[in-house]
Amino acid sequence: DADFAGYRVYRTLDGVAFERIADSLAAPNYSDHAAAGKKYRYAVSAVDLLGNESARSQPVEAGAK
Repeated sequence: DADFAGYRVYRTLDGVAFERIADSLAAPNYSDHAAAGKKYRYAVSAVDLLGNESARSQPVEAGAK
């Protein structure tokens, strides 16, 4: 959309509330430094130029080996 401002990335560990870890990303990709043996859940939203935020994506789980 013409009023797209960027993406926000959220992360949670062990079921704790999601926290914002990235903001104003131009592309829907992000590289995180995860601790080995931990399982993280991530969600993404989009923000427009007025600051309106979309609903977050369905969470996905990832971890480092």
